[in-house]
Amino acid sequence: MTSYKWFAALVLATSMVSALNAETRCPGNVASLPFRLVNRHQMIVAVSVNHSGPYDFLLDTGMQVTAVDLSLANELHLQPQGTAAVAGAGFSQSVSIGQLDLLEAGSHAVADPKVFVYDLQKLHVQGVLGEDILEHFDVLIDNVHNLLCLDDSGAMRAEVRGPHTALATPPKLADGFGLSNLIVVEARLSDATRPVHLLLDSGANGAILYNTSGYLAVPRTGHLQGASADGRQRMFSVLPPQDVKIGSVELSGVTFVSLPGTQKDPRAKGFDGILTLGLFRRVFIDHAEHFAVLEP
Repeated sequence: MTSYKWFAALVLATSMVSALNAETRCPGNVASLPFRLVNRHQMIVAVSVNHSGPYDFLLDTGMQVTAVDLSLANELHLQPQGTAAVAGAGFSQSVSIGQLDLLEAGSHAVADPKVFVYDLQKLHVQGVLGEDILEHFDVLIDNVHNLLCLDDSGAMRAEVRGPHTALATPPKLADGFGLSNLIVVEARLSDATRPVHLLLDSGANGAILYNTSGYLAVPRTGHLQGASADGRQRMFSVLPPQDVKIGSVELSGVTFVSLPGTQKDPRAKGFDGILTLGLFRRVFIDHAEHFAVLEP
């Protein structure tokens, strides 16, 4: 059985204040796709599958492979094409692999994507829209106006302004499935002894660090109970707020948590932690040129 890693969304509470002076349309007059928020930062978009729907999918740049819920797979009569092991923070489970004919998000479509099939009911969605679909486009997430912009023409790239942050490419975490690269950037934390690599994750509702003993010698300030993507309640250690610098972009007082006993967590290979995209006003991801524009 092949093993694939799912970077799970965390149901944690963080807060931010957004500026309100952004444009209401996508740059370059690209068609927009609205999303709604749940759990503060997690984004739900309407997606059509095999010419039916729309269905509620979680937008997740931290998920390498798109997933559909068991009930939707049954409704679409998807035939299993193998199994995979999906791992997250403190859990793993076996899932089926299926293949769609067509997945449509707004005016854009991707043909014949493979998907994971398993129970997503605890997330209250019918699917998860992952990087294997998003990597076909330039992506802009506008948190001020709750808009998702997808573009395969280069129009947005010419309009988006701001410093370019190079994406670090973590090693492939599995072979044979054509897994997408994750959106990882190098950052400096105010109390860290070395730079860290953070996964930019639109599916996460908080910020988390792994293996902190190797680079962050600070006392925990408390504990927080929250649910990870499998729906189970877990206890997280709360770290002192960190100032985060990503290139010329600075975020002040970001609260990170860590999972006790995750020093051997396979999710930690290739990056040191997760940063929710809800902390930014707008995020532009250029998959072709391999950079991001982050607007805090």
